Amino acid sequence: MGLDDPDGDGDDRDVEVGRARASRGHGHMINAGLPSELPEWTRRLPERRTDLSHLVRKGAPRGSRWRVDWPKTIRRWSRRGYADASLVWERSLRGPSPIVVLWDVSGSMASYAAWYFPWLYRLVTAESAVHVFAFGTALADLTDRFRKPYREALQALYEETDLWGSGTAIGDTFQDWITRYGRRLLGPATTVLVISDGWDAGNPETLQDAMHRLASRTRRIEWINPLMVTEGFEPKTRALRIARQFTDNMSAGASPEELVRLNWRLGFGR
Repeated sequence: MGLDDPDGDGDDRDVEVGRARASRGHGHMINAGLPSELPEWTRRLPERRTDLSHLVRKGAPRGSRWRVDWPKTIRRWSRRGYADASLVWERSLRGPSPIVVLWDVSGSMASYAAWYFPWLYRLVTAESAVHVFAFGTALADLTDRFRKPYREALQALYEETDLWGSGTAIGDTFQDWITRYGRRLLGPATTVLVISDGWDAGNPETLQDAMHRLASRTRRIEWINPLMVTEGFEPKTRALRIARQFTDNMSAGASPEELVRLNWRLGFGR
C-alpha cells in the first residue's frame, strides 16, 4: 500500500492527495533552472567546520579528542535566552564527522532545486566529510559532481542526472542507500540530513524500518521540509508522521537565516 494512497490498492499509478501528487514515475534530465552563479546569499553561510583551537576557554577541554556539541550548546543558549562563551563539550571520534545529505529531487520538490543546490554546493566544497545523494524513485551519489568548480558541477548535473522530476519511494531508496553506503558512512558521529516534502508513493512499513535503521546507527537526523513555511502547515502525510518519530529536528530551511542556523548545528562556523 502506498504511503499516501487513500485507497490502499498498492499499484504503481500516481497517487493524488489534495493538490499534491506522489508517484513512482521515472525521472528525466534537465537543461536549465539551477542558478548559473552562486547566489549572493550564500556568502552569509559559514565556510568551514569550526576550528576548536579558537573556541577553547581557560579550563575547557583541550586536544583533538574534544569538540563542541553545537546542538546541546544552542539548546543551552535557548534556555538561557542569550548566547555566551558557555559551550557543551563532547569527546570526538577521530577525523571529521560525516554528514550525509539525502536530497529529494522528485517532481513535488522540483521548484526547490534551485534553492538547495547552491547551499549543498557550499557544504560539500567546505568539508570533505559531506556526502550528497539525490533520490526520487532511484538513488544517485552526487558528491563528486559537487566537488567540481561551480559551473562544471552545474553542467555535470545537467548532463549526468536523470532523477529530476521523478516519483518518490522514500523508504525503498533509503533502504537502498543503507545497503550500498551504510557500512562506509553510518556511525555514531554521523549526521543524516534529509531534504524532502514527504510526498511518497512507497510502503510505510519500509520507510518505518529504514528510518529506524538510520536513527539507530547515527548521531542525529535533521529533516528539511520547505512546505513548513506554508500557513497552516501540518505534517499529515504518512511519511512525515513516520519521520517525526526518528528525527531530532524538522525545519523549513527556506531562508538564508534558517540555513545559516542549520550550518551552525552541523558544526560549521567562522
